[in-house]
This record gives sequence, structure tokens and C-alpha cells, in this order.
Amino acid sequence: MPVKLKHLLVYLRREGPVAAALPILAAFLVTGVLFHTLNGRLRPVLEAAASSQATNLMTQAIATAVDNCLQENSMGYSDFVTLEKDAAGKVTSITSNTTANSRFKRQVVEAVARQLSALDNSALGVPLGTLTGQPLLSGAGPSVRVRVDSVGDVAADYANSFTAAGVNQTLHRVCLEITATVYLFLPGEVLPVSVSSSVCVAETVIVGETPDTYLNLEKGYG
Repeated sequence: MPVKLKHLLVYLRREGPVAAALPILAAFLVTGVLFHTLNGRLRPVLEAAASSQATNLMTQAIATAVDNCLQENSMGYSDFVTLEKDAAGKVTSITSNTTANSRFKRQVVEAVARQLSALDNSALGVPLGTLTGQPLLSGAGPSVRVRVDSVGDVAADYANSFTAAGVNQTLHRVCLEITATVYLFLPGEVLPVSVSSSVCVAETVIVGETPDTYLNLEKGYG
């Protein structure tokens, strides 16, 4: 019988199974405490870094989806808004093209959902050096992998802004305010990340006084 195994059997007979298991239990306890401490310190850094990366990717995906929809539909300012003028050329009212706006908004929501579902998971990941919080180690070492687990709600609504653009001139911008959520899969956790992005879809400079009838646009439409 090997010497080490013989010594172990003698130890077990002399000390009993409970006493023999104490060193093993102590090792597990110390390991658990260390893991809990490290997890408590590193997880907030991991969540913040992963959330920041996902936010950047989502913002780019939203802008791309809107641009693609604008190009596919060849839409300009007159497709979203109609300016009514009198015989002298003065703008008398500004009205939204509700049907076209509603259709475009639905297309954008669907396009954004597709873009988010196709996010490049290879661009998500936090180097271990970054998790330490030490500037010199930032970006160093292998990465803790992060991936998009699923896409949540995507919502959009129109918003209008009117700002002075010179003497007797007003810049009118039509924007889509888009809110989207994705769920990131981190080791041992699913983290929701939400983004709100405002994308201008049309703009023009209105020459002359802006009529009061534009006020109904400020609350959104479509």
C-alpha cells in the first residue's frame, strides 16, 4: 500500500470522519467567501461596461434602421408634413400626413427590432483587466463574453421642434423618438439594457411667421 494512502487511512481511523472533513469544509468555505467578495466587486464593473457597449451598438442600429427606411421609401419633408399657404405665399397651417406617418413608424419599429436581433455579439465582451478597475490593466487579458439573449419592446413616436433660424425664419424638424430594450446574457445573469434615441427624419426652414395651427404637432402624431 502506498505510504500516503496508508497515512490517510490511519488519520481517518484516529480522528474520525467528521474531523477529517473539517479541512475540506474550511477550504470550501474560504473559496466561497473569496468568490462572493470578488463577484460583489467585479459584477458592477462588468454590468456597467457591458451596458455601455450594448448602448453604443443599439444607438447605431437604431440610426441605421431609420436611414434604411427613409431610403427605401424615398421620404422627404413633404411626405411627413403639408404646409398650407395663402395666395401671397404665407404659410397658414402645418398639418401631418397621418397615414404615411403611421406606416413609416411601423416600418421603423420592425426594422429596429431586426437590427437589434442581428447585433454583433463579437463586439460585446469585457477584458478581465478592465474588471480590475486599474487603468494600466484596462483592455488587457481575455474577455468575459457577453451576448444578446433577446430583444424586448421597441416603441416609437413623433416629436416636432421649431427653432429660430434667422430673421423671420423657423427651422422645423420632425423626429422619431425611439425606445428599445435588449437583454444581455452575462455569466449567471440576464441584464436588461434600454436605450432612448431621437432621430431626425425630416426638416425644413419655414420663411415667414409660423402659424398657431402647428401647435397640434408638438405632442406627436402618427
